[in-house]
Amino acid sequence: MKKVFVEALEPLVDEVKEDSLGNLLLLKRGSGPRVLLDAHLDEVGFLVSGIEGSFLRVIPLGGMDPKVVYGQRLVVWGQRKLSAVVVSYPPHLGKDKKDLAIEEMYLDTGLLPEKLGELVEIGSPVTFPSFFEETEDAIMAKALDDRVGLFVIAEALAQANPKVDLVVSASVQEEIGLRGAQALAQKISPEVVIVLEGTFAADTPGVPSSLKATLCGQGPEIRLCDARFVADRDLSLGLAQLAKEKDIAHQVIVKNRGGTNASALQVASGSVRTAAISVPVRYLHAPVSIAFKKDIEATVALLKAFLENPQDALSYRWSYPS
Repeated sequence: MKKVFVEALEPLVDEVKEDSLGNLLLLKRGSGPRVLLDAHLDEVGFLVSGIEGSFLRVIPLGGMDPKVVYGQRLVVWGQRKLSAVVVSYPPHLGKDKKDLAIEEMYLDTGLLPEKLGELVEIGSPVTFPSFFEETEDAIMAKALDDRVGLFVIAEALAQANPKVDLVVSASVQEEIGLRGAQALAQKISPEVVIVLEGTFAADTPGVPSSLKATLCGQGPEIRLCDARFVADRDLSLGLAQLAKEKDIAHQVIVKNRGGTNASALQVASGSVRTAAISVPVRYLHAPVSIAFKKDIEATVALLKAFLENPQDALSYRWSYPS
């Protein structure tokens, strides 16, 4: 993903850097406020933690529901790429059912112990296999958290004539504690941060309406708060006002779940005006996620509008009614 992102943006920026942690920084110098756009490169996955004969044990990197992992095909990145299936104690033997932790499951590669020991070692990465399909209305792919955010940045930058001094970060280790964002913010000292994400859409059957929050098909989420973050209210509502003026579908959302790099970037180098714009995505942290094309297009349009009219959003001020 890193190589693909650099190839897409390198012709559009002035400089590309990479720090020792693996964060990418892409600079497009200009006049106006210094703006940082961030989306993260990493995805949820696993590391091999044990080898037991023909089987592998793994630990998760990032939050995953074990129920979406059991029975799936995974890719083990050993000396060569290996397929594996996630299994546990055979249910046919009548053991009492219980929800297993990922650490209690094991991976079967279909290899004999001596061959498996030659190809895989402790610490080998394990991922969901690559997948991409599209319908007339949506895309289905793995790791839309946060490949969709990276795409939005790349596409908006390809279309826009920015009126800002722009830094783009493709950050790492978001899924295990926002670590990449904490490291890079101190080097940049931006005036404004906008984080681009794929956010969970729970608009599926059986979910109470009070818990659905962000909906697919209604445009990007402009988030006022989540479990870790209280956004810059003026900036966020300024983005919403800009969306209204440009007739861009959007949804202003308040939630107490989830988190993004926004919470780290807001305070890592002092206090920075920060907002989070997210594409609604069904089935985050699963082998396949779904995002709707109209939501992606609207998110690109909103980011483009901000880059070309930054003061329209930055000058917005909310106040209590008199």
